[in-house]
Amino acid sequence: MSTILKLEQEKMNEKLLKPSSAMSQAVEQAYAVFKKYRAPSYMLDVCISCCMDDVLEKEMRCLPLLQLTARHFYEYNTSAKSEVQPGNEIKYFLPRMFDLLSQGAELHHSTELYLDRLGRCEAGTFSVQERAVIDAFALVFFSEGLRRHHWQEQASNHFMGGNAFDILLMFHLGGIGLEPLLAHWLEAESPGATLHYANAGYWDFWKAREIENAFADDRPVFRETMKSWLLDAHHRDLFAKKMLALDMSTIEQHSACGCGAGMGPKEILDSVFDLIAD
Repeated sequence: MSTILKLEQEKMNEKLLKPSSAMSQAVEQAYAVFKKYRAPSYMLDVCISCCMDDVLEKEMRCLPLLQLTARHFYEYNTSAKSEVQPGNEIKYFLPRMFDLLSQGAELHHSTELYLDRLGRCEAGTFSVQERAVIDAFALVFFSEGLRRHHWQEQASNHFMGGNAFDILLMFHLGGIGLEPLLAHWLEAESPGATLHYANAGYWDFWKAREIENAFADDRPVFRETMKSWLLDAHHRDLFAKKMLALDMSTIEQHSACGCGAGMGPKEILDSVFDLIAD
């Protein structure tokens, strides 16, 4: 690994989150299941003319998997790529991608596209066991992120700057089913899960009663799944009760959008409560 990359990795390590035991176990299971795949001996499915540095491309094939950094995957994921992805190439890199993702590393300029390559693999690429490991990681990652929200004091940002809907879209674009994740959200009792519901809904759904995310524009299944879940009368009633039970003294009262317009957590919570109780 080059000296520059080592320095970048050291700086990145200072910002990374420490995964929980459940998250670490999910990552370890991914390494165990996908360990039979080997690094490609051919050039990766990238563009080295203008997208990815050719040195980084070679390092991804030649360095030990655990030495690959967020910088490698950032350029790999943002590079031009084939519409259908090479399954064995993705399977080899996937455990390390999950490993870095579990630590909050930046793997693309847009959170929603972190797992885009995974979702571009052909149907049937993954065995039942491999698919189970992928689904298990998604559930652990989503449940961990829901536990705390950045409005809460000293809360870590497990969703890499995105909101909960961005994370759900990331998994949807990765070909991962949303039903277990949404079911968990309904059952989650942590205040953080309720705050994520209010914050994501306020900015990205309730104003138009449609998902407002450019990456979802051509994803009708995602849009309809989320719309049905959010508009469901039982779900709305459940979250309204959870919002009433929140202890507002534990929520930082600052401007949620950073523009000083007065829309802080309390105002957003009040607004969403009125909308879902209507």
